[in-house]
Amino acid sequence: MSGMPSRYKIRFLSGELAGRTFAVSPTGTSIGRQREADIRPGGADIAAEHISLVPQESGVMLHVHGDESAWVNGEEFTGGQEVQLAPGADVRIGRELTFVLEPDEMPVEESSAVASAADDSEEPTEELTEETSSDESAPKKGAEECTRYASPAELEELRRFNRSQQRRKRIVLVTGFLLFLLIIAGGYVASELQVENPVTWPGEVSGVYDDGEFRTEIEPGGKCLVYYPKTSATIVKSEGNNCEIMTALGKNMDVPFHIVFTVNTVPDGFRTTRKKSFDNWRKRVSEQNGFAFLAEPQQDFFRPTECGFPYYRLPYTRQDKNFRWQGYASYMRYHDKELILLREVPAGHFWRTGRVLRSFGSFVVSPGMVDRYWEIPEKRMTEDSTRLLQRASLELRKNIAVAVWDELDWMLRTLLCRAYETKDPVLTAAVFPLWREFREKQQVWYSQCCLAYQTYQAAQDREGMNRIINECLRRFPSPDDHRHVKVMKNVWTIEE
Repeated sequence: MSGMPSRYKIRFLSGELAGRTFAVSPTGTSIGRQREADIRPGGADIAAEHISLVPQESGVMLHVHGDESAWVNGEEFTGGQEVQLAPGADVRIGRELTFVLEPDEMPVEESSAVASAADDSEEPTEELTEETSSDESAPKKGAEECTRYASPAELEELRRFNRSQQRRKRIVLVTGFLLFLLIIAGGYVASELQVENPVTWPGEVSGVYDDGEFRTEIEPGGKCLVYYPKTSATIVKSEGNNCEIMTALGKNMDVPFHIVFTVNTVPDGFRTTRKKSFDNWRKRVSEQNGFAFLAEPQQDFFRPTECGFPYYRLPYTRQDKNFRWQGYASYMRYHDKELILLREVPAGHFWRTGRVLRSFGSFVVSPGMVDRYWEIPEKRMTEDSTRLLQRASLELRKNIAVAVWDELDWMLRTLLCRAYETKDPVLTAAVFPLWREFREKQQVWYSQCCLAYQTYQAAQDREGMNRIINECLRRFPSPDDHRHVKVMKNVWTIEE
């Protein structure tokens, strides 16, 4: 018998609504997850329309909807069934949501404080609840439509929530203001102390590169140098072709800059390729010197205006007695020698100095050293030296555009390995001129390609430009030679 005044309430004992109390509406109270439900607990175990509670003359009728189920005093009731609840009845729906039916001893007028249902996704606000409780002249229809009653405990909970939200807003505002002041103060201190960010190579600021040089000669015919910014406190230690330099970077010379250059003879170096010796070095310093490499090695070139002097570059960190250093290692090979250049700063300064360490390699290779550079072949030819000399000479008599470059390069490098490994001056004197002639003819062909590419570019002939690029890619394979990159960028000089 619906429509009669309700004298019952339900108090949740467990689940997400534990501790909450709701009055049973005279028109009935529905429990489920749908927007129209009067009480909307969450959880996938609660159906959109699970149960309804309708007050009767004696007790409350519980109706189970759809295919759902409910347990009353431990007995299961399924969809479509109804059961009469008496005060004290224990009801469970879903996995853990339980409530008990209790008599509502509070007068109807005092228990009519309800939450607004305007926004179905929000809890009742404190202001609306108090207004509803105190306004006895509110329309009866509105009171009947609102089914979620606010108990004194709920009102106190809402007040605590509002106070915590206000405190949180004040904390956020104060923290933001203090952070703003800290940034302003940090900028002022940095400007007063003239802290440079990012750090520069000293000559970049003044335009005067007052750099020191450590020159070295590596037989046969290799000449190179390490350069560094000079300061009054610069320390240079050298022994033969090895050197260690401690200096500084920045316009104020306030960032310690450490450079180490070493030249070592690779065991069985004329049979050990650059890649193999590099892998051996990287493994050795990782195990013995505490190096930790931060990325995969990248192929790069010194003196790139010609064919270049190839090397591997990779970032690293290492720990010594006083500092944790971070920087870049450059690994080069020249005949049977390995050349290692370390450029590093304290790890705490690396974020400011990374650009200058990449831009300034601190190393210069002479043109003569570039001309004398050749790679140790992965595999040697087995023919005798005399036969190989004859074949190489015959190939070089051809027009360089039709010669088989890979075959000729392999023959000459095999002969150079034999000559230097056996220290045979006669074979060296016979092979090296052929190598120089081969390189010179390559450069002539390359310059002709540059001119042709520029002509096609001026005429906007993309087919011709692509043909030149593809030919250079075939003749100068990456990454051991990068001249095709220069053709694509159209960066060249007539001297090349």
